[in-house]
Amino acid sequence: MKKVMQLIFGDVRNIASVAAAVLLAWTVARWAPAASGWVLVAALIAASVWQGH
Repeated sequence: MKKVMQLIFGDVRNIASVAAAVLLAWTVARWAPAASGWVLVAALIAASVWQGH
C-alpha cells in the first residue's frame, strides 16, 4: 500500500503516470466497461514497475 501511495503522491512524474493510467481506463470504459478496472490495475502496475527502475 505504501508503494501505491508513493506512486500517486510522489512527484510530477508519478502524478503524470497515474493520470495517464486513469485516462486510459476511462477511455477503455467507454467501449468495454467491464474491462476498465483491469486496464487501470494493469496500467498502475506498469507505472509502478517503471517508477521502480
